[in-house]
Amino acid sequence: MTELPLAVVISVLVKDNKILLIKRLKGDYMGLLGLPGGKVEKNEHLSEAAVREIVEESGIEARFKSHLGFVSEHLIEGENIIQHFLLHICELEPITTEITKNQEGNLAWFGMEDMNSLENQIIPSDFMIIDKFVRNKGKTYFNSIIEKVGEAHILKKFE
Repeated sequence: MTELPLAVVISVLVKDNKILLIKRLKGDYMGLLGLPGGKVEKNEHLSEAAVREIVEESGIEARFKSHLGFVSEHLIEGENIIQHFLLHICELEPITTEITKNQEGNLAWFGMEDMNSLENQIIPSDFMIIDKFVRNKGKTYFNSIIEKVGEAHILKKFE
């Protein structure tokens, strides 16, 4: 496990009932769809990090709209915590919608009505974030535990 928890912004962009997702090419959730985002850099506000990450990953220009909530997530393997993420969920309003970059993975817009059929292809906690924060406008703080078993990621807790 890393020494300190990793501060991450998770960006939610919805336009015309479609949400922007990325199929990760690297990292802890490689091969799964997820919400775009990344590490908060030193001396950077969450709102700045969210906008920067979207431009870097997709080429889409957006403006910060709101902080939807927070998830403290442990990624475990066996009995060991291999990563502790502090996920800040940020709603962004897209100014442009054309994807011009795919450096971190393959990005695409997905219909909100298709989320349930895609559940097994989405990072488990990201699916819950979409369900709780975006679709149902639920509470704004959750603890999450995801267990990594081989290449599978199993959601153990999201409450």
